Amino acid sequence: VVSTQSTGETMDTEDSARAAAPPQLPADPAPAAQEGVTEEKLEAFRKFIHEIFSSGHNIEQVPLDKILEEVNQAGSRPDPFDEDEVMECINKMMEENQVYLDMGTRAVFLI
Repeated sequence: VVSTQSTGETMDTEDSARAAAPPQLPADPAPAAQEGVTEEKLEAFRKFIHEIFSSGHNIEQVPLDKILEEVNQAGSRPDPFDEDEVMECINKMMEENQVYLDMGTRAVFLI
């Protein structure tokens, strides 16, 4: 125990050393979770959209429900799309002006 003369307080030397040491970070931090759809899945979705619009003459729109039903049937994917991934792919394609989703009619249009 170390005594300080100016205040009369005592401080343990171990507490002093701990207070001065920087906080310890974990040696192996957990990897960040991957956010979003992989580029591979996005490309597979783009190909599926192209195929569905090419399958008939003058198809201008495809109901979102049909896309949700058929996207996993097309290639029997080992890693099927869930609804959130489909919506993320559609949103990315909308950002790139490739498709448009009308939420009122729930129809996807090829641009």
